[in-house]
Amino acid sequence: MFKSLSKKFQPIASSLAPNYTIWDVLIVSRYLFLPWNWRRLQKGKNSRKLERKFCEYVDSRWAVSFENGRSGLYAILKCLGIKDYDEIILQAFTTVALSNAIKWCGAKPIYVDIKKETYNINPEKIEEKITSKTKAIIVQHTFGNPCEMDKIMEIARKHNLDVIEDCAHSLGAEYQNKKLGTIGDVAFFSFGRDKIISAVAGGMVVTNNNKLGEKIKEFKNQMPYQKKSLIVRQLFQPIVAYKSLKLYYFFNLGKVIMYSAVKFKIITKAYSKEERKNKRPENFPAKMPNALAEIALHQMKLIDKFNKHRIEIARLYRNLLERGNITLPKPTTHSKNIFLWFTILVENKKELIKKARKDHLLLGDWFPQAIGPIEVNLEKCDYQKGSCPIAEEVSSRCVNLPTHFRMDKGDVERIVTVIDKFYANQRNNK
Repeated sequence: MFKSLSKKFQPIASSLAPNYTIWDVLIVSRYLFLPWNWRRLQKGKNSRKLERKFCEYVDSRWAVSFENGRSGLYAILKCLGIKDYDEIILQAFTTVALSNAIKWCGAKPIYVDIKKETYNINPEKIEEKITSKTKAIIVQHTFGNPCEMDKIMEIARKHNLDVIEDCAHSLGAEYQNKKLGTIGDVAFFSFGRDKIISAVAGGMVVTNNNKLGEKIKEFKNQMPYQKKSLIVRQLFQPIVAYKSLKLYYFFNLGKVIMYSAVKFKIITKAYSKEERKNKRPENFPAKMPNALAEIALHQMKLIDKFNKHRIEIARLYRNLLERGNITLPKPTTHSKNIFLWFTILVENKKELIKKARKDHLLLGDWFPQAIGPIEVNLEKCDYQKGSCPIAEEVSSRCVNLPTHFRMDKGDVERIVTVIDKFYANQRNNK
């Protein structure tokens, strides 16, 4: 009874950091409220433990931790020797974090359109963008759906290009029975608040190239840690998110908690104001702090459980949503998609999200434009509007349905009912 009453006040949300458990709250509380642990906020043994655990999980020789995924990407680019006027190929329908890292190296992002059914880069369109300045291809496994790696690797080897796997959405996903992150030359992962595992921030670079692995480790060792004040704000995130979700609609107390925590800078945002404006933040790149690494270590134990649940929730969505008005995601063949979200394409996207919100369903809108988030100036990302029409269409129509471990069959049915009613009313009003 208490559980059902508690759930009554919680939104069904695709974001709001749903992965945190009571154990994550206990971990951060130890650092925040026990003074003798403050000296271990930055330095400690957890980052190295996390790196060893990660090597075992993805089966790689090297794993090097960073403060976030974009710090990892920046380190990769610098260690690959990327410099001024070089060109890096990546897909549109992505995040400003990638274009920023490229531009901060002095290089130029070159965007390739996607396949509508997979949300991933279209291999058939890569070669037409390759020039004598092209040095690497960043391959984004969007929402946990593996790219067509055999085709991409063939193109890369033909043109002597490095392949960087963006696995920010896809920890645990597989292509042809190989873990993503071990197929290209090097890869980076993210442990951000809405990722497969959530440590508030944090990221990992993996490679099986010993020379490159040594370079990346040396590069990391020369980086600073973030300031302790910022780490403390990050540590408050699991507490605020955990409590806010449980009290979200209890006299809107959860909303007030979340809004106040952001407004008064008790917690951090996923993207800083500088990053949204394509400016390099202070202390970028940085090492992963000891305290956040401990959260990641705990969540590493839950990866397979989380992903198994996501796959089952995606199966329920697919069975219930196979009808008109909606385009369902198509997993890449010979792969294991772990569905960070179940992303559908709809008509009247903004109206659907607005209607769902009235029913306490907080559906996701990511990526909201060819380069997200919505505040990003596309020209500053070197993106030319109209150059990737499918990515632009998909960003205008995509809605992310939650798949996280708090979801159950009843939640899925409730979301599907709201979607069905919305489009039934649309048809009746025509």
